[in-house]
Amino acid sequence: MRSRLCLALTLLAALCALEARQAAPAPSKSLKVIGYYADWTATRYPLADIPAAKLTHVNYAFGKIGPDNRLTWNGSVATERVYPGDCAEAGCPHGLFNQITLLKQKHSHLKFLISVGGWTDSGPFYAMAASEAARQAFAQSCADFLKAYPQFDGIDIDWEHPVWGGLQPGSPDDARNYVLLLAALRKTIGPGKFLTIAASASPRGIDPILYAEMAPILDWVSVMTYDFHSGGKRAGFNSALYNHDDPSNSRLNLHDAMQAIAARGMPRDKLVAGVPFYGRGWQGVESSGPWNTDTGSLQVGGYQVIAETFLKSPDYVRHWDDVAKVPWLYSEARKEWITYEDPQSMRLKGEYVIAQNLAGAMFWELSNDDGTLLDALRSGLGLAGPATGH
Repeated sequence: MRSRLCLALTLLAALCALEARQAAPAPSKSLKVIGYYADWTATRYPLADIPAAKLTHVNYAFGKIGPDNRLTWNGSVATERVYPGDCAEAGCPHGLFNQITLLKQKHSHLKFLISVGGWTDSGPFYAMAASEAARQAFAQSCADFLKAYPQFDGIDIDWEHPVWGGLQPGSPDDARNYVLLLAALRKTIGPGKFLTIAASASPRGIDPILYAEMAPILDWVSVMTYDFHSGGKRAGFNSALYNHDDPSNSRLNLHDAMQAIAARGMPRDKLVAGVPFYGRGWQGVESSGPWNTDTGSLQVGGYQVIAETFLKSPDYVRHWDDVAKVPWLYSEARKEWITYEDPQSMRLKGEYVIAQNLAGAMFWELSNDDGTLLDALRSGLGLAGPATGH
């Protein structure tokens, strides 16, 4: 009887152990943490200072489209200027591109993409994408670039904005042309290089885009879920996580943007939520609450500047919207209203990425932070240790 009882208990223990193993949650997927590095910040924010251990990818901003529809870039900072650690001799590699090489030698997991376009330099996309010959010329130049500078791991297209338009008007034809452009790029650079885009989070920028057709071509989409309110006659949140009575459009928030793009056919594991490491401000605001009228914009800068100035001033009082999940500052004396991110809001955005099974988070841009927001974002993403490659 005793031996039978021992056998039964042994079998029961083995069965419980098996069930426990089967019920144990699978390890969390690798999350992308992507920061933009702006080449014009190199003097005050050396590329060597990038917190590489906390990132998986860096988007180098910006490449441009030349008159011949080929990829070009600012060579004076990219390959000509001598930075600390560079060999100063004429035949030596130097510039920011060499700084990337040196950084990757220390942090082999870190991947760099050259981001092409941006708000100021998206104009050439419209005509280039509309022509088969121009698309092929651009795609080939990107492939040539990746061969010439193997420290780069891919291409990030930052067309602001197809169809909707930016500094230049868009056209309905841009939607189809964008797919054709991305297909040409993928075919030319091959499957071994990253191909990504930065995408509008505005309803006007989301709804016309053929995301289901882009999905098999792209590695991921970084959704620029910020600049929802960046000027105009009404003070509002730069990057609300959720809608809270936004009188402009109830979809101007991170949640609704990500859900809309997913509904249009982009898999969640290819969706990266963009967050701002900077603020926006308004003057002439007579009341502390959001959505009030103003008399003009106020330049406030990145989080580091905000922390060193406005957050230390007794004139500015912090407020929190527990629906939109973002803070703001208001000065009764100055009648100034500032929307920004802080560790609380950034951590919640990271937690949202996890809850929604998204691919990760992207931010604009590295020089704006003193480390506070990136650490909070990583905390929300549940990342404690160093980043690893993907």
